[in-house]
Amino acid sequence: MVLHIASRSHYIVGLRFDSGGRGSVYDCAEEDELRALPTIDGTTRSAFGPDGIISRTERGERLLFWPTGVADTGAMRQWGRHATAFLGRRHFDDPDLIECRFLLLASP
Repeated sequence: MVLHIASRSHYIVGLRFDSGGRGSVYDCAEEDELRALPTIDGTTRSAFGPDGIISRTERGERLLFWPTGVADTGAMRQWGRHATAFLGRRHFDDPDLIECRFLLLASP
């Protein structure tokens, strides 16, 4: 499959079957591997900053939501480091929401 992803928003804007092998191939990796990426000098570093945010992944809505007090609204964050409070009101803070409401069915 070929995914077409918008450069600034990271939205999926297209999906099609590969018909010629053009494009870049990306490997899927466990999130834990992103915490120990190899560097040129042989050491490792995390893709995430100390604040749990991947640098340079900011999106336009940060300009709209800056009064909420959430740093880098819309930026890619490490699991468990997502903003759940805007102006003191909690949102999306149920850690088991998906697992409790949906079931993965076995294929027939």
